[in-house]
Amino acid sequence: MILALLALTASADDEVVKNRTFVRKPVAGRPVFDLRIGAQSIDGRHPYMCGEGNPLAWLSIEACGTGAGIFHQSPGYDMAHFRTRVRALHGETGRADLDLLVGAGFAEVQSTTDQAGFRFGRQPEGAVEAAGAEGSVSVKGRFFTTPGTYLVADVNAGAAVIPGAPQVFGRGGPVVPFATATVGLGF
Repeated sequence: MILALLALTASADDEVVKNRTFVRKPVAGRPVFDLRIGAQSIDGRHPYMCGEGNPLAWLSIEACGTGAGIFHQSPGYDMAHFRTRVRALHGETGRADLDLLVGAGFAEVQSTTDQAGFRFGRQPEGAVEAAGAEGSVSVKGRFFTTPGTYLVADVNAGAAVIPGAPQVFGRGGPVVPFATATVGLGF
């Protein structure tokens, strides 16, 4: 008899757990900030990092790069991105959501250690860095692990128009295509 009562209690507890709904409670009612790490198509030697803040649910400000000049002083081709992103589409279910984002900003390419500032426009032969406008499209997914924190994955592709890129890279034209994939944590 006691075993039967214990079995009923255990199965009742299982039903309560199954019916409990996960409720998201992001810090500000929306995702606020995430840090991600991954890879980019320009430099495969160093980890590619992104920090993204969301002042509004549909708008974010993002900076991405390998940390050249801060985390490493290695020479080699590198590309950093500084952009705003606007949510074009959004879907969510349970603990997960998926966004389609459109981004605009500027990018910087370099061939040696980072120098201070950004150099827009054409650059002289032998230039080591240059910057220009960029546009991108991203797919970003989040999976909430607790009501206020989430795992995040982001795949981004786009192109930058950098008039000085041929001088920095020593080849090619001013259009610099790129692709990135990153994963991380956010709150």
